[in-house]
Amino acid sequence: MQERKSLDSLFQLVHALKRQLHNRIEQLNLDIAPMHVRVLKIINKKVPCTAIDIANFLNRDKAQVTRLLNTLIAQELIVKEPNPEDKRSQCLRLTEKSQMIMGEISKIDKQIYAQMTQGLNEQDLEHFEVVAELMAKNLST
Repeated sequence: MQERKSLDSLFQLVHALKRQLHNRIEQLNLDIAPMHVRVLKIINKKVPCTAIDIANFLNRDKAQVTRLLNTLIAQELIVKEPNPEDKRSQCLRLTEKSQMIMGEISKIDKQIYAQMTQGLNEQDLEHFEVVAELMAKNLST
């Protein structure tokens, strides 16, 4: 019974988090999907960042990532630049427009995190992080 309750709790947490993020991002009227936001976050954190980096991080094939990137390029949210380390690939960079969007998304992330962690102390959060990382590692092997 505990096994089912734990899975149900995890599903509820993931669903509630995704719903909150989606609703708040939708309020910004950005006209981009949540997956595009994830790609922008990856590019923002990993410098330099290539399409292969995104494919590996998201565990998606290159064709799917190419479609995501083409949409972001068309919306002038990212640009491609020559990769100084590998002439066969290109680095992705956020535009000024997407950097402003990332500022708004960062605020949303902080608000949701504060809401989600209400009533939890630092020890609870540290324990949750350890358990969540171990569970994710178990599923990825």
